Amino acid sequence: MELLDDDKAYLDQKGFAYDFLPDGEGGALIIKGYPVDAGKYDHEKIDLLFCIPKAYNDAKIDNFYVDPPLRLKSNGQYPDRANVFEKHAERNWQRFSRHLSRWRAGIDTLQNFMPLVQQELQGGP
Repeated sequence: MELLDDDKAYLDQKGFAYDFLPDGEGGALIIKGYPVDAGKYDHEKIDLLFCIPKAYNDAKIDNFYVDPPLRLKSNGQYPDRANVFEKHAERNWQRFSRHLSRWRAGIDTLQNFMPLVQQELQGGP
């Protein structure tokens, strides 16, 4: 399995350093050193993981994962729906249970999912 050309172009255009690794039936896309809102979270940068299903992009990206784990500065707690940890690509990742309300099979890509991630981790698109 390989990453879609559209996704590679998007990642390159944004200047992200990334790896795409086989992981089970699909792949693990890891964006390295992704910036987060240091006013909200206890880290300034994290590695960001997306589990890419075998049937992607007919199948959707669902959830995203971070390492190291993030806690809210306001109370030291994990964010809402982000207190579960899973192993992917030989690492333990904090899962952010976040979902697009609509995924257009065969059309939508990582670029359509990223605003959800940006809103959560950086406070805007």
